[in-house]
Amino acid sequence: MAKLEAAHQQARANYQRQLDAWHKNKDQHEQNQTQRRHFLEHEIHQDPAAMERWLEENLQDISWPRETLISLEIAEQGQHIRLDVDLPEIEDMPSKTAAVPARGLKLSVKDLPAVQVRKRYMAHVHGVGFRIIGETFAALPCARRVTLSGFSQRHDTATGEVRDDYLYSVSVARDDWERIDFEQLARIDVVESLAQFDIRRQMTKTGIFKPVEPF
Repeated sequence: MAKLEAAHQQARANYQRQLDAWHKNKDQHEQNQTQRRHFLEHEIHQDPAAMERWLEENLQDISWPRETLISLEIAEQGQHIRLDVDLPEIEDMPSKTAAVPARGLKLSVKDLPAVQVRKRYMAHVHGVGFRIIGETFAALPCARRVTLSGFSQRHDTATGEVRDDYLYSVSVARDDWERIDFEQLARIDVVESLAQFDIRRQMTKTGIFKPVEPF
């Protein structure tokens, strides 16, 4: 009987420890949820530090096909968001295409024409900016303007050294951004879409960029 009683007491003690731990975790979870709700409902609307933290969380969740680094600044008490984007280099873009001939099973790999590579790069870097601007306005309701500048590492043709060249810099007011019909995204040309805003860009139709001074 003594052994049974000891086992019973041990079981009760284990149960009590587990119950106490559950209550502690429950209280901590509820506290975290309350803090998170206050953060989302109040802090990101008025605290620049909270805005920066929340925007960083949102941007870090984006899965880019090529490395894309973003730095940001919350200006004018959160009404103006400034973003610098380290875009991928054109050398990172696919330069070959593969296909299986109608007859036979041998894979055919061919080089893409240089113009096609540049056009794909042009669409990609503008698409990056378009996505980031949209994510920023969506994450921060109090933001009235987003200024985004995209740069890439390129070789200086005079010295051969690698330098940061800004490919474009665009400033977008929320009211203008909200005129876009996002139900028709498949019909939107992001290169043309960004051109409707205040933009600094020197680019040919075939995707040759000259460096610009950002806003």
